Amino acid sequence: TLSDCVRSTRTKRLSTTQLLTTPIKTMATKPETTFYRSVLKYLPSSLYRLKMYNPFVAGPADHWFSGGTADFWIEWKWLILPKRPATRVTLGLTDPQKVWVAERSNEGRNVAVIAGCKAGGVIFTERSWEVPITQKEFVKRLVDRKSIAAWIEEKTCG
Repeated sequence: TLSDCVRSTRTKRLSTTQLLTTPIKTMATKPETTFYRSVLKYLPSSLYRLKMYNPFVAGPADHWFSGGTADFWIEWKWLILPKRPATRVTLGLTDPQKVWVAERSNEGRNVAVIAGCKAGGVIFTERSWEVPITQKEFVKRLVDRKSIAAWIEEKTCG
């Protein structure tokens, strides 16, 4: 009967104990997010930052930082480095991101692309993200996460 069908499809109510002890499934955190969070934890809380997200507009940088001296737009990228030193590293900027960061840079705005990997990150400014780079050169330019945060603070707060 209809009432039997309704009764059998009802969801089971959980007790308070079950609600408190049942693990919550969360979405996996992407490596890029884990990377930039590991940098941001070294920044002072007084430095204003805004995570940019707009599903209707493609291209804007991931974060905007505003300090007492200047503001800065930063696009974060996560890389798995190639094994061979002579292999070119691809930063993975989408076409809209390439256009957006280049146009803001041409306007004289402070823009950077920070490419991270397990060992740290490389800061690309003044459209240097457009210049091909090998794995060997990338590794030479690597700095740790704390140094990236110090660079952001120095650029925005003086």
